[in-house]
Amino acid sequence: MGTEKLIAAESEAAEQHPDTAIRPGSKVTRGHNRVKTLQVRLNDDEFATLTAAAERLGVPASTLARDLLLRELASPSESPQAVIARMRADLDALASSLA
Repeated sequence: MGTEKLIAAESEAAEQHPDTAIRPGSKVTRGHNRVKTLQVRLNDDEFATLTAAAERLGVPASTLARDLLLRELASPSESPQAVIARMRADLDALASSLA
């Protein structure tokens, strides 16, 4: 069976049986319209803080980072420098609380 036919057959089977258990190793996507990627560099401590907080909340680290970023951007009265400084302070406080 060719690749295209296999994909079509799998798609049809998935549509006919939507309640079938998801196999281990399968990747589940959320079907959202977010198509842009932002690369952010963190040091080891910042990354550890972010991932620990995400694990504690039960969300992926990227989801937590996006939510934090969007929340900060929603308060336009602050300068970008003030937002970054507050985010760093929040991350430091979070790191201290996890230590």
